Amino acid sequence: MPIKNLNSNDLKQDEDWEGNNAAFTCPLCHKVFIVSDTRMHIGPQKEKGYRKCPICAKSVGRISGGRKSGGTASIEW
Repeated sequence: MPIKNLNSNDLKQDEDWEGNNAAFTCPLCHKVFIVSDTRMHIGPQKEKGYRKCPICAKSVGRISGGRKSGGTASIEW
């Protein structure tokens, strides 16, 4: 699966990251969706900070920690 890591210092037009919440644009169906590090989503290990695209379910957004505190955010498809 391809993966794109968000750069907290260089966010693109189709992504956003504030605190421990990130917005991604699905590379496959172009749906914008939000992922939160504090919310429980149904991931492989029922981990938080994980969410599949709500339209096509073919991409996965992940976030861990905050943008200004060394966190990570990525989308894979």
